[in-house]
Amino acid sequence: MFTTKGATAALIAAALGGIVCGNVFAADVDKLATTTSTADMKGIFVGQGENAEAMERAAKMGITKYEDADKEGGGGAPQKTLIDNDVVKVNLVAFKKGFMRPGGVKRRYDTLLVYLDTGDHTIMGGGGSPRNPNPTMQHLLPGSSVFHRKETIVPESRIDQDYRVLFVMMKR
Repeated sequence: MFTTKGATAALIAAALGGIVCGNVFAADVDKLATTTSTADMKGIFVGQGENAEAMERAAKMGITKYEDADKEGGGGAPQKTLIDNDVVKVNLVAFKKGFMRPGGVKRRYDTLLVYLDTGDHTIMGGGGSPRNPNPTMQHLLPGSSVFHRKETIVPESRIDQDYRVLFVMMKR
């Protein structure tokens, strides 16, 4: 029987193992399978705000502050650190409907998000772009993964439905 800690470690190991194995066994591909759609489930979602041009625009914004270490991932939402060592930090974040996740800070680490529940949230803006006058809702199904590069700017987000997500921050 798994304990909560054991089940969490198994989930993290499975997620990371799937990514690594997928890359190793796809010998004819030089990168992980990624997608720019949160709905097609054809790979790990990579936001369009994290391409080279957007990263350059974000760098010109002059944002140098990182998320506070005690708020990494959830931005102040209830969270629990499950693992924190020299290689990885894993936080389980429980976002609540109506929570406004502040933006305008940089990510300290490459981060993989693994959604445990349907992740309904709206990106309001404030990452590498101005606040969007017509924000659109993001709908990520349980098991969906999203990758964010180190140094990218966290956008302001409104949580539209309660959900839990694992933030797997790779320190190396």
